Amino acid sequence: MSVSAVSLDGTRARIISCGRGLLAKEGIRSLTTSAVAERARISKKTLYRCFVTKDDLVDAVLISFLEQSLARWDAALDDENAPVMERIQRSLECAAHLLPEIQAHVLDQIKPDAMSPDLWAKVDAIRLARLAKFRHLMEEAQRDGYIRGDVDPDHWLALLIGSVQSVLVPSVLLARGIPLPDIVRTLKAIYYDGLLTEKGRRYAAGRRKEGT
Repeated sequence: MSVSAVSLDGTRARIISCGRGLLAKEGIRSLTTSAVAERARISKKTLYRCFVTKDDLVDAVLISFLEQSLARWDAALDDENAPVMERIQRSLECAAHLLPEIQAHVLDQIKPDAMSPDLWAKVDAIRLARLAKFRHLMEEAQRDGYIRGDVDPDHWLALLIGSVQSVLVPSVLLARGIPLPDIVRTLKAIYYDGLLTEKGRRYAAGRRKEGT
């Protein structure tokens, strides 16, 4: 790789980092080429060397924002030293903190058809990768007696993914004015709370008591 290519990669990374800071502070509407270039202390000409269009810039910043925001969720999902129910509960708590931020900084500031199909496909892949990890946690929780054993993990995952892909999309959330956290709480009640055994409910109740 040439020195200029390395320099361009570094500039691109700095632009994305600055854009992510703007997004977190002011929302997706703040991601103008002028604002991002000023924050990154570069010219717009340099910015356009890294991103051909504004849409390319916004897409890259949004994906980076989501990946960084999901880092805590990943840490909870992947913590093999923690008991399975602790991993599940921490994952749900991370989602509960993250979703209002996504609602306020992204969904509430765009039109239902503003997100390109290609970008939404990338966002969908990011979240499906996390949902797939829940299947393994569910199997482990079943073996430990926290989750009902009469539910097939593959069927459960297929139904969960189908619900997420049908409801948790900009066209539905924005057109109907549905708060994202409210929908997710309903999904949790159906796809998690409804699966708990008596042992699982005791664990969840104890966890809630500890958090008060």
